[in-house]
Amino acid sequence: MLNPAQLVDGMRRHSWIPITLSLFGLVLGYAYFKRQKPVYEAVSVAQFGSEQHSLLGLNGVGTPSLGDEKAVNTLIQAAKSREVVGRVVSEMNLTQLPAFAGGHPANSKEARDNAISTVSSMIRISLRKDTRLIDFNVTGADPEQVASLSNQAVLSLVAELESQKSKTMQGAIQNLVSEGQRLQDKLKKSEIAMHDYKRSNQAISLDERKDLVLSKLKELGSELNQQSKERLTLETQLQACKEEKLPRDELLSLPTIASHPKVSGILTQISNQKSSLALLAERYKPKHPKYEAVQAVINNQEQQLTTILADAVHMLESSCDHARELERRLQEQLKKQESEALDLEQLAVQYNVLKREMESDQAVYESVLTRIKQVDVSKGMETPPIWVHQLAMVPGEPVSPNAKKVVGSSTAGGFMLGLAIIGLIVIQDRSIRSVDDARQKLRVPVLGMIANLRQPPESMESHAKGHETQGLTPALIAHKAVAESFREFRAIIARMARSQHTCHMVVSAVPDEGKTFVSTHLAVSLASQGFRTLLIDMDLRRSQLAQVFGIPSSRKGVIDLLLEEASFAEVCLSGGIAHLAIMPAGKRVANPAELLSTCGVERLKEMAFSAGFDRIVIDTAPLIPVNDTLELGALADSTFLVVRCNRTPADIIQEAIRKLHQTGIPLTGLVLNRLAQRTRSHDYYYHRSYYKGSETDETAPLRPASRALHSPNHMG
Repeated sequence: MLNPAQLVDGMRRHSWIPITLSLFGLVLGYAYFKRQKPVYEAVSVAQFGSEQHSLLGLNGVGTPSLGDEKAVNTLIQAAKSREVVGRVVSEMNLTQLPAFAGGHPANSKEARDNAISTVSSMIRISLRKDTRLIDFNVTGADPEQVASLSNQAVLSLVAELESQKSKTMQGAIQNLVSEGQRLQDKLKKSEIAMHDYKRSNQAISLDERKDLVLSKLKELGSELNQQSKERLTLETQLQACKEEKLPRDELLSLPTIASHPKVSGILTQISNQKSSLALLAERYKPKHPKYEAVQAVINNQEQQLTTILADAVHMLESSCDHARELERRLQEQLKKQESEALDLEQLAVQYNVLKREMESDQAVYESVLTRIKQVDVSKGMETPPIWVHQLAMVPGEPVSPNAKKVVGSSTAGGFMLGLAIIGLIVIQDRSIRSVDDARQKLRVPVLGMIANLRQPPESMESHAKGHETQGLTPALIAHKAVAESFREFRAIIARMARSQHTCHMVVSAVPDEGKTFVSTHLAVSLASQGFRTLLIDMDLRRSQLAQVFGIPSSRKGVIDLLLEEASFAEVCLSGGIAHLAIMPAGKRVANPAELLSTCGVERLKEMAFSAGFDRIVIDTAPLIPVNDTLELGALADSTFLVVRCNRTPADIIQEAIRKLHQTGIPLTGLVLNRLAQRTRSHDYYYHRSYYKGSETDETAPLRPASRALHSPNHMG
């Protein structure tokens, strides 16, 4: 799992990759910029009108709406059409130019097709966002030519739209005239059909007749209702008279009885006599002859009235019969009038159909005539759909290539590619990168941490050989750079020591982990503290200690001691550092593993402690390639596994640990070699600043008098 700390560390370790790729991208970008030809761009601007209603009122005749996006896109596609581009080619005579003719004869069809294709590739038409402006961008190598092409593209589009508009207008006028002629003929036929129908059905004044019939029908209906009411009243009165339920006064109050000639005449006479009697009563008394004569006349008339009223039933029956007769006649007249109204209604249905058809044809015909007049009036008055807003100027500077853009993009691309490569390296890297990484993956305590030196140990030691004339050994000079790290390591293992005499074995999983480097400087650090230290080279296949300390390869060593061809004193050599003795590997043998397993290597420890040494440091062979180190388990009181950071995969280190556990060799802890300073849990800033002034004092290890290693007789 890639985390930021690992990525930062990878960038620090591989920073040369993005830097190199950035420089490479810079060179490539600059070379590309130099090889490119300048490209100029000219821009003409056209503006299209807002949505308008046509003066003609016809959707098919007026200017198409440009209010929606689809219409605008349609207009842009029309500007890219072959007709518009062909107009540009024709106006500018581009077929005569070799660059546009494409090697074809001038003014030929092939030259025109090639010119149209070339111009189409040079023109880019786009709508400005939130505006009604259309940009005509033309790019090319000739600034004057691109400006002319841009201007001509706008003008050609406007001319093409005007031409289409004119054609549309002429077609619309022709259609209107043709439609007007057809409607005129249709209106004439409708009028003739209307006239023939009126003549054949005598419907000249059909509306007036219909009004009269309806009025009379309404009047008869009202009279019939009134007569029916009178008849019902008379029948009711007749029934009451027959049952003798009406007194004399109520009979006289009946209109039928009161209006009878005989009754009305007698009632008039009685009324006159009573008036005369009233005048006589003022002058005479009731016994006066005149008074009695008038009274006698009144009584006689009253008797006549009574006689007439006795025949009231016959009078009411006669009135009822008369009322029934009148009602029957009114009903007959009403039926006759209703029949006549139905006949008129039937005639009116077909009449109205013909009338509406004639009126409709007349209205449409008049509308077409009006629109034809509007066409004549509106010619040249409508706003064009698009017009030139701004013509292009001759560009003064090229738009491409842009030096800053090209070089900057290539440089940034190289840098980003370098970062991607570093990311892949970090992702694929399965090695140990930090102290926390070692603890999580290996689950073994980290006892020592040696920072990654600016110069590899080999170069430092080779550089130190030039200072031998100053009285310093190469190992001691190289030890100055890592002295503080090994003091920390020495302090940790000193706390872990269980006895005064300790044997430390330094192992590694594979070669080139820095095992010999750690062994050497651990021994130097122990010797600098005053411990009599013996450094044994048990890497019998690729021994390096003799070379580090400048010991001739012919000197006897461990192998000679184990084969009993040399004594212990003969193989313990001085390394030029106080309290430190070196036991080289000695001569080579065919099978070191067999030798170590059969010659009793465990007696080396007893011999060294018997000789007065306090500490033993054993440099061993790698664990994975060979099994020599596994035979040395009986010697080690503590075993330190050297791991080179950012190099050895964790699974190989785990395999080495497994080998140690299987053979019973106790693994005390890890020593991380070439550890990046920024990945440690603490920084070396304080170390460098604090010890900067005392580094010159580290010319020789400390030599406490109490533990001084006297010049032994047994060291050669």
